[in-house]
Amino acid sequence: MGCSHMRSLVGVVVTMLLLQACCEASSSPPLQQRQHHPRKMLDVGGAPSPSDIVIVHGCSDPEELMHLSQSRAGSTGGGMPEYTMEITNTCLDCNVCNVHLSCGDFASTELVDPATFRRLAVNDCLVNNGGPIGPGELITFHYANSFIYDMKVKSASCKCA
Repeated sequence: MGCSHMRSLVGVVVTMLLLQACCEASSSPPLQQRQHHPRKMLDVGGAPSPSDIVIVHGCSDPEELMHLSQSRAGSTGGGMPEYTMEITNTCLDCNVCNVHLSCGDFASTELVDPATFRRLAVNDCLVNNGGPIGPGELITFHYANSFIYDMKVKSASCKCA
């Protein structure tokens, strides 16, 4: 490798390390509270490449380990819009459990399997009966309503029995 290529490579590595350290410092709890269990995550948009893998220390933000995606899936026989909800654990080496979503007054004109997804209270819906969602596992369900619900991860746990 030529000297200029080596300098470029070293520059890229140093920049990446500085960015990672900066991001960890701004978003992580104080050092005394951190757990040092690296996790590999990938973007569920396609096959992983080396640039898709990110190291996450501990499980201070398990909400970031879940990817939510909704799309229009057509209409019921009565003309009511149907939607597909996909919930994916993007962690490659950890289970995530007790996943609760903020879901407003979620309701569906079609039955949603309560073991997959159910509303517990206003703005609190439980995914997979609270059970573990394995690495890369996808939970999918369909619902029908006149509008799509804005859902976000409310809470989750990486400490699954």
